[in-house]
Amino acid sequence: MQNKTIGLLGGIGWASTLEYYRLINEMLVARIGPAHSARILLVSMDQADFVAHASQPDSHAIEQFLVGEGQRLRDMGADFFLLCANGAHRFAPAVVPRIGLPFISIVEETAKRVQQSGIRKVGLLGVKQTMAGRFYHDALEQRGIATVTPDAADQDILHDLIYTELVQNIFTDASRKIFLAIIEKLRRQGVQGVILGCTEIPLLIQQGDVDLPLFNTTAIHCEAAVAFAIED
Repeated sequence: MQNKTIGLLGGIGWASTLEYYRLINEMLVARIGPAHSARILLVSMDQADFVAHASQPDSHAIEQFLVGEGQRLRDMGADFFLLCANGAHRFAPAVVPRIGLPFISIVEETAKRVQQSGIRKVGLLGVKQTMAGRFYHDALEQRGIATVTPDAADQDILHDLIYTELVQNIFTDASRKIFLAIIEKLRRQGVQGVILGCTEIPLLIQQGDVDLPLFNTTAIHCEAAVAFAIED
């Protein structure tokens, strides 16, 4: 049975938050039976609010914003929470301790999964803050895994596609081809697998599109949430 109520801090963007709800329910039913559905509390942030706070010169505004939204989840009765966006995890170290709930990190769960696979050189896709930041690189490096990201021009392309299309639930063959071409460049640099480090990317790119192992961060995060929710 489900022993803990799952808290989701989502909405950035809404398309992948919808996928969280679907996957968690499917995974929970697979674990405990078809008579069940998941106990989930959701605080869905307005993406425009998130971006406005995150664009401030220092991180105080976005940290305060995320703490407030997370505390709403706590006050609603969530037993633990997930931040349903890879890029927003760059603020987690400053935010999570102030919310007062157990936290399931998409970064840590993905890094563990890559380590378990035996891969030692992995590609990383996502928004620019994820690819250029250190939070994924450091988590992987601690496990002996090297991280390779696209070059600056390709990072700009991916970032723009994520914000102008994927977070708005727009998925096209043309964009899929661009993502696949960039993955192929990473393969030629020797990566053994690729982290889809934005929760919208798995809505566009699936394992059947690529010969390399893909790490679907959304699914990995949901699996960890379900496992924690049904623990005694």
